[in-house]
Amino acid sequence: MFAGRRAENGSVSVFLIMILAFIFAFVALFIDYARIAAMKVQTERLAHAAVRSVMSSYDVELQERYGLFAYGEQSGDQIMAGVLSNSLEKGKRSDRFDLLPMELDSSGLQMERMLGEYDIFNRQIGEEMKYKAPIDFTLEIAGKMKPLSSSMKEASDTVDVLRKLQKLYDKREAALDRMLDKQRQAAESANGIPGMLMGVYSSSISNESLGSSRVSAAAGIAAQYDDYVAKANEDANRGEDEEPQYNDEIRDYLTDSSDVTSRLGSKHRSAANSHGKLLQEADLAWQEASELNEKMKEVIAASENRSESAGYDAVSRSVIPGHTAGINGDDAATIRGLRGQTDQLLLSESLLGDLKQGISRQRDEFRQADQSLSSARSELAGASGLYGSSSSMKSAVIAARGVIDGYLRAYAESGSANRLDQEAAVIEQHRGSDKERKEKEKQGKAKLKEAANILERINELDQKAKTYMKEYDTLQTYYGESIEFNNQAAEAETKGADLDDDPYDAGKSAMNGMDGLYGALGGMMSGVKDELLQNEYAAMYFNHFDISRLKDAASDPKAGLGDAVADQLSVKNQELEYIVYGFHNPVGNVSAAYAEIFASRLAIRTMEGLVKNSGLGHPLLVLAAALLYGIEMAMADMITLCTTGSVELSSYIKAKLTYRDHLRLFLLLHSNNQKKMSRMLALIRFNTGINPAERTTYASGEVKMGMRLWFLPGVMKWVGYAGGSPDKVEGSRYYAVKQADYSY
Repeated sequence: MFAGRRAENGSVSVFLIMILAFIFAFVALFIDYARIAAMKVQTERLAHAAVRSVMSSYDVELQERYGLFAYGEQSGDQIMAGVLSNSLEKGKRSDRFDLLPMELDSSGLQMERMLGEYDIFNRQIGEEMKYKAPIDFTLEIAGKMKPLSSSMKEASDTVDVLRKLQKLYDKREAALDRMLDKQRQAAESANGIPGMLMGVYSSSISNESLGSSRVSAAAGIAAQYDDYVAKANEDANRGEDEEPQYNDEIRDYLTDSSDVTSRLGSKHRSAANSHGKLLQEADLAWQEASELNEKMKEVIAASENRSESAGYDAVSRSVIPGHTAGINGDDAATIRGLRGQTDQLLLSESLLGDLKQGISRQRDEFRQADQSLSSARSELAGASGLYGSSSSMKSAVIAARGVIDGYLRAYAESGSANRLDQEAAVIEQHRGSDKERKEKEKQGKAKLKEAANILERINELDQKAKTYMKEYDTLQTYYGESIEFNNQAAEAETKGADLDDDPYDAGKSAMNGMDGLYGALGGMMSGVKDELLQNEYAAMYFNHFDISRLKDAASDPKAGLGDAVADQLSVKNQELEYIVYGFHNPVGNVSAAYAEIFASRLAIRTMEGLVKNSGLGHPLLVLAAALLYGIEMAMADMITLCTTGSVELSSYIKAKLTYRDHLRLFLLLHSNNQKKMSRMLALIRFNTGINPAERTTYASGEVKMGMRLWFLPGVMKWVGYAGGSPDKVEGSRYYAVKQADYSY
């Protein structure tokens, strides 16, 4: 009985031991598991802290001067190792209990993503400017430009169509002048023929004695022919022993008659050939004028469908708090009304038809004269024989003289009967104010030449500023390396700025620039883009030229610019201009900026000129007067800008734009983000000596920590593998690997 009870007690003890062992193993497993979890968290925290400590060693100059973050020149591995070592340093107390006896096994650091990469540079600019740039640009620039949008749209459309029409109009009128000139030349080729027929026109020709006068015209041949026949027969009927009595008279008559008929034939043939050629050229000139007239109709029809107008509409529709919708709508309507008057520049189909018919009529009338002359020459040919008819000769000569006189009165002689003069008067009446327009065009060209002289003065400074060329060569090298680093294609050197010498071309170029500007503004209004952030960053962090240095040249185009201006042409004094235009020489960027500001002022002032001169009537005269006004006012604006540093946007909008504001607009107009970023990176390198292509902005650190396990390392190894963990168990030690990344 007692033995059985002892057996039962023993089995219970074994069972309890097994239960306790299982519980102990289970608890031990979770103790180590908890320690491992805590170790992983701590390892990850240490990794992040170490990487943050590394990246806190950014380059101070880049941050303070340009708002950019890039890692400095210290050893990142050394910083990371020091942070980890200090974090794992044990306390000095001997009675402490170390629950997580972690030890650093290894650490690694990888630095990458260079500041000089476009994506990285652009992202840092975005972080710097994402709040400030849209607000500043909208309020300081877009808000000022918006009120002008409707009027500038109408002005651009009007200048575009009128300039095209002016070119076609002048070509058409030149073709018409050429047509009339060819007709006049053809008619004038017949000059001299009447005198060869008879000295003074008469409806009759009296007979004359042979030898009474030398034969100098066809009428003389006919007048002396009967006497010639009589005396020739008389001499022929003399006896063999009688001497001829009229040999000399007959010889002179025949010689003179032959000379007259020869000259008349030559002149007749020349006039006929000239008429054939010249009237054909007149036809071609008429055809050209007609085709140009049709092209003018096409230009007028297409004038209301310009794609370039979309930008103006987008800006006009935008809502900018605190800014008015636009200037007086009547001004835009006035400018738009000018396009409604363009039909008066066209020639009617009836007028063109009359001109065409005039050429045909002249051809027909000369054909009649040609036939009459041919008849007269045919009759005169009989004067060399004895069987001609003097009466037929006389009739033919009189008829030919009458026809050719009528033809020359109609086409060659000045007077009220001249049909070409009548056609010219009709054409001249249609031309209206061309004389006044040409005078204004002449004045506009003279003013443009003065403006071009200012650019010449600026460009001449290139010789005085040669000392700075080494700077620009260095800058160009840095720029090229940035382009190559970002795998961009190399570009040709930008060419210098220039002004058109024709007012119409200058006006159109100015309006094209305004089209592009409002197109860029309209695109910006639809959403903030990287380009705007880059542009505003450039305007904020880079210096621009002191425009007041050019006030003497702006005031007096003939004035020279001295050494004081040349001294301001170093890279540091025109960084923003370089970013806009990219010239690697001392004067190119300043010259381009001056020319482009002048063009923008010309566009705005031409818009005003269209309104102020709308009452002149003839559309092309209005355009010429508007361009002259625009050129004169733009030159005055440049004086104001150079003297005071700012200029009123328009006589209708009193808001002021500074020189820097203009450059901010041109940054938007010259849209080439990659080139602009490389120019900024080149300037940063030039000014700081720091190559952004060699400065990292991203760090990836890896930390491996080891800790001795207290219980069941084999089980923990199996659990780790089963869970897919990258950590390892080696012997009784557990190793945790954590990675931390940090980017500026």
